[in-house]
Amino acid sequence: MAFVGRDQELSTLNGLYNCGGFQMVVIYGRRRVGKTALISHFAEGKPTIFFSARESTSKENLVALSQAIASLQPGGTPVARDTPSPVFASFEQAFAAVLSLARKQRIVFVIDEYPYLAQSDRSVSSILQHCIDAEKDRSQLFIVLCGSSMSFMEHQVLGYTSPLYGRRTAQIKVQPFSIMQAAQLLQGSSAEDIVTWYGITGGIPLYLSQWNSSMSMQQNIARNVLRTDSFLYGEPDAFLQQELREPSKYNAIIQAIANGEGKLSNIADVAGIERTMMANYLKGLEELGIVRQEKPIVDANRKKTRYVLADNLFRFWYRFVLRYLTPIEAGRTEEVAQLIVRNHLPTFTGPVFEEVCRQWLVYRPNRAEWPLILGIGRWWGTDPRMKEQAELDVVALCDDDTMICGECKWQAGPVGTDVLHKLSYRANIVRDGRKQQLVLFSKSGFTAECRTEAKQQGCTLVSMDDMGLA
Repeated sequence: MAFVGRDQELSTLNGLYNCGGFQMVVIYGRRRVGKTALISHFAEGKPTIFFSARESTSKENLVALSQAIASLQPGGTPVARDTPSPVFASFEQAFAAVLSLARKQRIVFVIDEYPYLAQSDRSVSSILQHCIDAEKDRSQLFIVLCGSSMSFMEHQVLGYTSPLYGRRTAQIKVQPFSIMQAAQLLQGSSAEDIVTWYGITGGIPLYLSQWNSSMSMQQNIARNVLRTDSFLYGEPDAFLQQELREPSKYNAIIQAIANGEGKLSNIADVAGIERTMMANYLKGLEELGIVRQEKPIVDANRKKTRYVLADNLFRFWYRFVLRYLTPIEAGRTEEVAQLIVRNHLPTFTGPVFEEVCRQWLVYRPNRAEWPLILGIGRWWGTDPRMKEQAELDVVALCDDDTMICGECKWQAGPVGTDVLHKLSYRANIVRDGRKQQLVLFSKSGFTAECRTEAKQQGCTLVSMDDMGLA
């Protein structure tokens, strides 16, 4: 698929590149999020030294770095990959050579997976710092340090105690695609398929790109997610094995959350892990983008914290693959996919549609019609009249003291007045003196009665067609 999205990130990179002078950009984000693709797209047509560090020894990384430097001649002309190249005696000499090349011309120098290099030789960051300080005032070097270990990049590269602190000129944390960016990648598919596939794979571009528009949703699930030889089938387990030291414990935690446990204490009990250790495990999963905390966006009691799966592929895998593992491994993927699509997929996609609606409100195209949103999320709490738990799918706080309250319905038929009445009632529960704007989202449109009453109440109706995803 063609490169799409990342417009803001590319604008930042190109703006700094065109400024001239020394620049050091730190790019980081979870594995598979598209960091290398972003850098490669930016570097097209520019004299570039691209070095991808390895989880190996210092010597092997120095050899690979020397070969990468030799791939660019002094005039900026690439040389053949099989051309013999000398190996620098040290990282200091290698970095000095790159800075020397960049005295008279603009050169992009990429160190991909920088944490691997720094871990193979703990002095690398200090050496790089000294070389930069000695040459940056006369250098045209555009250096990019990229890494997937977010804790390492944030603390050992961007952190105050890092030798490289203060040398960076910009940092970019690459986030998963929003639904709008996913729609660009899946252009030509129906809005329903885009939302559903986004719900199954999430915003990781590589996951999204497994979609085959010539096949039905059932076929895509069977062949691209459930088949044991497919990339997506093995990805959750491979991801945990690569990123974590105790994958079995993290696996138990994810399974507990996937089964509906949200409180830290309950997750710990179900996973069989001491509660005192659970916070650290959850923090690790949060840093990887697999788990996130949720709190009611409006509530005096901010201790109402829930943990939910933030990665949609993990959510799908732990919900369905483990449940149907025996028939899947027996090759009955078409039957399992049919069962999932027929009996479970609409319910599974409902919470995803809520997130899609929240994203649309923040990034919506007709921004002039709405106030600026400062914070958005969900709300849950007690209905004081009915003495039961109540929820709102969307609550947004805006800069003009407006509160937007919304409900999202992923159902086959049009939404009727009963949903509108429930939204109006629940919005009154969270009313705290702010002006309120009601908005109702629907996959399948609205009844005529609902449209009439919504107009009378000033409630905005948004169908999936209105969202402009397809």
